[in-house]
Amino acid sequence: MNISRRSVSGSILGILFAAAFGPGAAMADTPAQKQTDTLIYLHAIEPASLFQWWTQATYPKREILDSLVYLDENGKLHPWLAKSWSQKGTVWTFKLRDDVSFIDGSRLDAATVAKNFDFWKKLSTSVPDSYFKEAKVVDQYTVEFHTTHPQPYLADMLSSALFGINSAPSLDRDLKELGEKPIGSGPFYLKEWKHGEEIVFERNDNYRWGPEGTHGGPAYLKTVHWKFVPDANTRWLALEKGEADVIYDPPAVKWKDAVSRYTVSQQLAPGRNVALSFNIEAGPFTDKRVRQAFAYASNRKKIVDSVFRGAVPYEGNGAYSKTTQDYVNLDDQYAYNPEKAIALLKDAGYDTVNADGYRVNKDGKLLQVVLPLYPNLTNADGLIAAQALQAEVKKVGIKLDTPLLTKTELAAGRYTKADEYDLYQGYWTLYAPTVLSINYRPAGKNTATTTIYARQQINKYATDEGEPNPHNRVRLRDWKLQEAIIAAHGETNPATRKARFVALQKQISDDALAIGFYASAYNVVQQKYLQGLLHNNDAPWFYEVKKN
Repeated sequence: MNISRRSVSGSILGILFAAAFGPGAAMADTPAQKQTDTLIYLHAIEPASLFQWWTQATYPKREILDSLVYLDENGKLHPWLAKSWSQKGTVWTFKLRDDVSFIDGSRLDAATVAKNFDFWKKLSTSVPDSYFKEAKVVDQYTVEFHTTHPQPYLADMLSSALFGINSAPSLDRDLKELGEKPIGSGPFYLKEWKHGEEIVFERNDNYRWGPEGTHGGPAYLKTVHWKFVPDANTRWLALEKGEADVIYDPPAVKWKDAVSRYTVSQQLAPGRNVALSFNIEAGPFTDKRVRQAFAYASNRKKIVDSVFRGAVPYEGNGAYSKTTQDYVNLDDQYAYNPEKAIALLKDAGYDTVNADGYRVNKDGKLLQVVLPLYPNLTNADGLIAAQALQAEVKKVGIKLDTPLLTKTELAAGRYTKADEYDLYQGYWTLYAPTVLSINYRPAGKNTATTTIYARQQINKYATDEGEPNPHNRVRLRDWKLQEAIIAAHGETNPATRKARFVALQKQISDDALAIGFYASAYNVVQQKYLQGLLHNNDAPWFYEVKKN
């Protein structure tokens, strides 16, 4: 893959556009605006399954699965499938609506919600790491969620489409079929998935239970064509030609143009931003001085400002996103300081520079580190940012290799073992400080390193045998830190709880376990004739959209 920004000729764009929309598409003859009850949305990444525990699978799932609670764009929770909820210690109680039906004709009740709870726990080790324990049916429309530790953020997390409610009968299917066609109670249902091209959503005309703050009834749109168009320039061209109503992730170079000509919206995902996590189990980054030297040499803010051109903000906090509760700004902690980086590297024993400009220690070992780049996590602008990072750290003598994995290598779990990588670049979307538990809980006896993406691409449930944690890419084995994370969740005084979470973020940064790079941003550009686009905490939602 060519990871440099380059212009693409109109003829090449035409070929790409035709390939993306499939044979026989007549969109050029029928501009999107004329299709008054149909939305054409262009997305970048097609998931392998809608039950991958991953935001790219969550995005389309939001259209078809309702949640117990709804989080609006101002961070306020509203009733949805649950009329009310309350917490007492490690027990949350949800009172459910009694008028909700699923597309397959089954009805919402407490047993359905409990069955979904058990399903979530099988999908990812991150669910028990979020302290989910068990669900109990109290009566037909009352269900309890029990947690292993006090979890004040449970309702916040449940607002995500990750925790959308499926019909009870649909959960009896195998995971492959579930991932192909989830069955929910949402304003749309999945009519067809043409792999490599699009998902078609159709309106649920029986919908009457939209969340508080919305119009509540059936969606205004009849059909949503959720098209997969990997190339950002192709998506942009379709918008300019009026062949798309909404596009995802425009090229950074077009962001200012988008702001001036169209309606733009940006959602910064909660959880952890796009951060650089250091492997402290093996390699040069076992030495804290080398980790800190890398941080000082990386010049990340300049890179982000130059590459993303205002489309995505810099983020210095490696543990938290700024849209996560009790966030602390750490942008200035490792401000660019190559002199300090060099001093730290010399102190760590890398005081010689070879003819190629890279540092070696007294044993002649080259200071070389590996940052694998995942095709499903890094867009074209992100790849350019990685190239720039390579150039910046070379100035102080660090050789940074950035292999770009193929999907086959990704599925095989390449670059996940301790001796295969030194840095990991990635985000984690979760509306709760509990993201710390997911990313730093030490693995138990089972130290399996197969990635979450590899497992779910072959339609297997997660295993909790031996308490593995494939999401701890730092490979930290500090149980005291995990105990402190649990204790912070259990603090009942909000001010004291915030102070504890702030201290944890600073500890992770002080120890240079992870450093921030840029926000995990969901940038959307839409035609000005559209109204009503909503952002859930991790997905766009077309329920309220109208075309004028």
